[in-house]
Formats: sequence, structure tokens, C-alpha cells
Amino acid sequence: MDKQWMLAAGYLTILLMPTLFVLGALVQEPWLTFGVVILVFPLARVVFGAMPSTDAPEWRERIATLLHGLPLAFACVLPACVLPGLVLAAQSQTGKGSAVLGLGLSLWMTLLFATCVAHELIHRRDKRHASIGNMLAGFCGYPALGSEHLAHHARPGDTHLAEYPLKGESVWRFAGRRMIRITVELLGPGAQTWRPGAQSLTVMHTRVALSCTALTWIGFTAIAGVPGMCLYLAAMLGVAFGVQLITYIQHWGLGDDSIPGRIAYGRGWEDDCRFQAWVTLSLSLHDQHHRDSRRPFYRIGPSPDSPRLPAGYVLLMFASLVPPVWRRVMATPHQYWLASPASPLSAGHRLTCFGLREPRSNTSP
Repeated sequence: MDKQWMLAAGYLTILLMPTLFVLGALVQEPWLTFGVVILVFPLARVVFGAMPSTDAPEWRERIATLLHGLPLAFACVLPACVLPGLVLAAQSQTGKGSAVLGLGLSLWMTLLFATCVAHELIHRRDKRHASIGNMLAGFCGYPALGSEHLAHHARPGDTHLAEYPLKGESVWRFAGRRMIRITVELLGPGAQTWRPGAQSLTVMHTRVALSCTALTWIGFTAIAGVPGMCLYLAAMLGVAFGVQLITYIQHWGLGDDSIPGRIAYGRGWEDDCRFQAWVTLSLSLHDQHHRDSRRPFYRIGPSPDSPRLPAGYVLLMFASLVPPVWRRVMATPHQYWLASPASPLSAGHRLTCFGLREPRSNTSP
């Protein structure tokens, strides 16, 4: 197997979460998916290292075609794993609190990572792919993804409407502000979603996504009764919060209250971890994504002047939940990028670069 095939195979990791979910239900280990994400994913950087700070590879046409179709295949695989997994979990009749909690957290992680795939499809020029992306977002329990994310790109650096967090606010306050605004825009009395004459593509996609959410909720209820209904509702709330949490990590300190002269197209924190780029379909290369939101995931590389996160998403998700810890972790990387934007730091094969301070640490391992 040559190098291009090996690198392309890395993107198959997007199938890992739904596979682990159904496997966990099959072997009656409901914590499996959540445990792998929390305990194993952060260590993947030690194994796979960082992406080179160069342009994305020029894929051969056959490989590029297969990669382009991978998110569409995922859109079929996800429900084909989650729904049977729920059936198996219901049949096992494990009513213990720990088992239910593990199942809920594993479902949350599975659906949250699936929004990365939905995000990729929503941005595509092909209207059919964008429709499938919105259907996938609806299945994940976050039907607002398409409408809110396109608006997010149209409002770079906007802290007033909670597209970007204020530097001094916690993830809790930011998530609350943003979720309230999105809910009002999506479902409020004046929302275009309810207007009979509104036929724009965004409105149609939103209606499709809402329909998929409703059908999935009905499916969960039919499979597992009231517990299934409650499980999906909890997953919906968790995914909605998780999306805001990731947005907070990607854009903290890069809003119009912090860097008004550098916003341009909308800046974003990046993590050059090769595994994280694979499993999020390059969503972790967020600065580059904001430069050209239509560029497909397999043609994205790290920006040469992007602010770099000091660790991966999993570790920083926990850090962001405790505001004093978050500020302590992120203050130095933020100051470093403001002073040396052309010399981004990389942790290489290290788990974090919390202790890295000098530009020489940017050399490839």
C-alpha cells in the first residue's frame, strides 16, 4: 500500500464511533464508545503525530473520488449502526443506572462526531449532498446545524450575536447565549421555518432536518419506549451543547472584542494532529476552513499563520468546562500567536504543547 492510500485510509476513522456503538451494545459494554474517545483519542497524537505545515496532498483522481464519497457512505452507516445498537441495548434489559449513563454518553459522542460529517456535506455545492448533510444533522438531533453554520460564516468575529465568544466569558454563558439565539431564529414566532411562502434552500433544508429529528425521535420511542424517547432527548441537548462547546474552542479570543484588526474572513484555532484531522474530516483545521469553506476536507492543510491549540479537542473540552483552568491553558498560546503569527507552535508527537514556548518547537518531529 503506497503512502497516499495509507493517508486516505486514515479518514475511515469516522466510521469508528458508530461501529463501536453497535459493538458496545452487542457485547453489553455501553461505555465502550465514550471510553475509547476519552481515553484513547488523546493518545492518538503520540502515535500519528502532526500534519506537515504544507498544502494538502494532491490526491490521485481515484483516491479523491473515494474520499469525496466517504461522507455519503457514513450517512448510511450511522443509522444502520445506531438503531440496531439501540435495539440490542433494549433487548439486553440492563436497567442499571451506570449502564444507562454509559449508553447515553456513548450515543452522545457518536452523534457529536457525526455532526463533523454533516458539516462537511452541508458546505458542498452539490445540493443533493447538502440535503443529505442536513438530514444527517437532523438524525444527530441538531437540525439547526445547516442554518446556523452558514450564518456563522457570514458573520466573522461577531461576538454580539454569539457567533464568536467574548474573551472574558465562560463556555457556559457563550453556549447559553448562542443556543437561545439559534432556537429563536429557528423556531421562534417570526422564524422563516414556519412561513408558508418561504421556499429558500436554507429554509427547505431546515424543514428536512427537523423532519429527520422528529422521525428519529419516533424511532427511538418505538424501539425502547419512554426510556428511548428520553435517551434521544438527552442526546439532542448534549449534541446542541457540544456543538457550541466546539465553537467556543475554535474561536475563543478571536472575536471582534479581541482582534478587531485581524478578523478578515474569520479566524479559527487549529490543531495539526493528524488523527484529529482524520476523525473530524479536517474540522480541526478550522482557520483554513474559514478561508475557503467550500474546499473539501481532503484538500485542507494547516494554515501557515493560524493560532494553534495547545492540545486536542477532547482534553480542551474538559478544560473549557472550568473557566479558570481554560484561561490558564489558553492565555499563553493566545499571546504567542498575537506576537508571532507566522511561527505557529506544534506539539508534534507530544500529547500537549502546554510547556512549549519557543518558536524552535515548531520543527517537525
